[in-house]
Amino acid sequence: MKREEILSRILDEQNKVIENLQNSVKLYKKESDMDEDDTSDPDDYARQTEAKDMQLRFEKMLNKEKADLTFVLGEKDQTYTEAEHGALVETDKNYFFLGVALPAFKYNGKEVFCISPEAPIYPKIKGKKTGDSLELGTNTYKIISIS
Repeated sequence: MKREEILSRILDEQNKVIENLQNSVKLYKKESDMDEDDTSDPDDYARQTEAKDMQLRFEKMLNKEKADLTFVLGEKDQTYTEAEHGALVETDKNYFFLGVALPAFKYNGKEVFCISPEAPIYPKIKGKKTGDSLELGTNTYKIISIS
C-alpha cells in the first residue's frame, strides 16, 4: 500500500514539474515570436534569439519530464526484491525511489528522496537487498524493505 501511495505522490510532484515547464515554454515562445515589423533595435533581435534558445531548452526538459512521468505510471504494478530502477527502498530513516529526480517530500514522517540514475548516489544504492546497510556520506541506513 505504501508503494502505491508514494508513487501517487511522486506522480503529483511530476505533474507539478511538467506544468511549470509548460508555462515556461509558453512564456519563452511568446517572447521569441515577436513581430519583426515591431522590432527596430538590434537588442530586440538578440533578446528574441535568447528567448528562442530558452524555449528550446525548456522544451527539452519538458520532454524528459514527460518521459519520467510515463516511466512512473508504468511502475504502479511492479514489485522489486533488490534496489534497481523503479524500486522503492525503505530504510530505517527514509525512502528512496530509484528512477526519477524530484524534490524530497514527507510520507508518514519519513522523507522520500527520488533518485535519478544519473545521481552520484544511485550506484551506491543499486543492487542492495532487504537487510543490507547503505552508507551515504557519514550516514548509515539499514534497508527495511524494497518494493
